[in-house]
Amino acid sequence: MGGKQTGARKYFFYCLACLISLSLFHCAAIDELIKREKAKGSLRQGQKLLTQGSYDKALNDFQKALALSNQKPPGDEALFNMGLIYASSRYPRRDLRKSIHFFIKILNDYPQSRFVEEAKIWLGVLYENEKIPLLVKKMKELEAKQLEPKQPEMKEPEPKPDDVSESREFQTRNQRLLAMGDYERFIYENQRVLSLNHTRFPKDEALFNLGLVYAHTKNPKKDFGKSIDFFTRLINNYPKSPLVDQAKIWVEILQEYEELGKVIDKLKQVDIEIEERKREKTK
Repeated sequence: MGGKQTGARKYFFYCLACLISLSLFHCAAIDELIKREKAKGSLRQGQKLLTQGSYDKALNDFQKALALSNQKPPGDEALFNMGLIYASSRYPRRDLRKSIHFFIKILNDYPQSRFVEEAKIWLGVLYENEKIPLLVKKMKELEAKQLEPKQPEMKEPEPKPDDVSESREFQTRNQRLLAMGDYERFIYENQRVLSLNHTRFPKDEALFNLGLVYAHTKNPKKDFGKSIDFFTRLINNYPKSPLVDQAKIWVEILQEYEELGKVIDKLKQVDIEIEERKREKTK
């Protein structure tokens, strides 16, 4: 009898332990679900504030979403939006290095995220764009030297679609093409969507994708003028598209990048003029 009672007691405690474990697991799962829903709520609120131009408040909500996500979605989207804010010239505390940091964090913490390819394109442009202040400073220094003709031996400057399922399928296909580096096919697919009359196809996304691919620093046919044109068409033709805010930031960045080209051209011209002055002095 004693053996049977001991066995029954052991079985009882085993069942109790299983029950407690299941209860704890269930509680943990519910807690995780609640946190994820809160993260989504903070993300939505941040996106709304971003559209309104309340950048600091939006950043605060995106930070909350990130903290609640525990390195799971929608943490990747929160990081992406923070990168966008710090890249925007409309944000008073704009900081390209912080923007770069957030995009890199997506690549490191969310390697499977749907934002990975876009983050890579942003990084390619931002690394170059960050040089603008240095080049402007260099240009001003060289121009100042030009105004001092009596200065001896100047040093030579150093060269320096409306249906959600259709939309998701469309974007998944495009992300795959971008990841493969098949830019020509990517351009063809999106141009094809623009040529179709059916409203089911996401033409705002096609315009956005074409803007992206022509801004991609690894695309052999990279063309910032075309990129700006596609983003501008998206802004003008689809003002209610959720991609408009991002397109506006892209236009700002790319226009600055074009200014970078002008600065570089100006630097080259200043270098030529300085060389000519040096040759005149040696005659």
